[in-house]
Amino acid sequence: MNIHNLRYRLAKKIGSKLQKYASNRNATSKKNIEKVWTSKFINSNFFEHNLEEGIKINLYEDSILSQYIYNGFEELELNFVKKNLSTGDTFLDIGSNVGLFSLVASKAVGDRGSVIAFEPNPETYRRLQENIDLNNFHNITTHNIGLSDRKNTLDFFISDTGFDAWNSFAPEPSKLQNVIKVDVLSLDKFLEKFDKEKIKLIKIDVEGWEKFVLKGGESFLNNYNPILIIEFGEENTLNANYHVQELFGILESYGYKWYDIQKDLTLISHKKVLNYPYSNLIAKKN
Repeated sequence: MNIHNLRYRLAKKIGSKLQKYASNRNATSKKNIEKVWTSKFINSNFFEHNLEEGIKINLYEDSILSQYIYNGFEELELNFVKKNLSTGDTFLDIGSNVGLFSLVASKAVGDRGSVIAFEPNPETYRRLQENIDLNNFHNITTHNIGLSDRKNTLDFFISDTGFDAWNSFAPEPSKLQNVIKVDVLSLDKFLEKFDKEKIKLIKIDVEGWEKFVLKGGESFLNNYNPILIIEFGEENTLNANYHVQELFGILESYGYKWYDIQKDLTLISHKKVLNYPYSNLIAKKN
């Protein structure tokens, strides 16, 4: 499958997500971006990109996500992370992929802080570790496992080449996917020996498995107050046999309220809607 077909399939799969991103780009800009992007791979299938001062990341030709990282994808959420982390804090990156959020958080928390990154796909995990080594960051620990509601070994469904950001424990019934076995733990079990007070911010991007991650962190989330950034969409939650509204109910039972991030990084109360094709929301206790 060539790169243009991959982009077409991605646009169909996460149309709302890309529409939100692409709305800021006119046709000429998009054409120029495409030309610059293609020129990066004359001699190699990846290149080293300066994400910001002090942070580098390897971007790959076979990864759709890489192109959008190159063009500032999820900049608002990354800025929110930087604003809400301080030196010495701990950040959890659940569904780290190649480490975009982990790298930014690593710089924000400094040498006295820590980042804990979870990525269940072995190949994506390799690229995550590669990016950490590229920056010589020593405050990130990585775990090639998944999080769920209990200790188990689950099927993990690998998407087509280029769609590594959409791998999931929730299968897509309409398509054939490669399947691997992945060990999972609950967040509560994993954190038994950690200083939970230091955990200030958690990003969750697990393509439909959010319910099970949150259920597995019931004790921690009931008794501590980390801010959560959660990406979710109803197509993925339905693949995992539950409705988006269950996510709202779970976190509200833990004492959380839901918010939207504004351009100035302030939060406003989220007004629930009927449909959630794609959302990035903040959950926070008062």
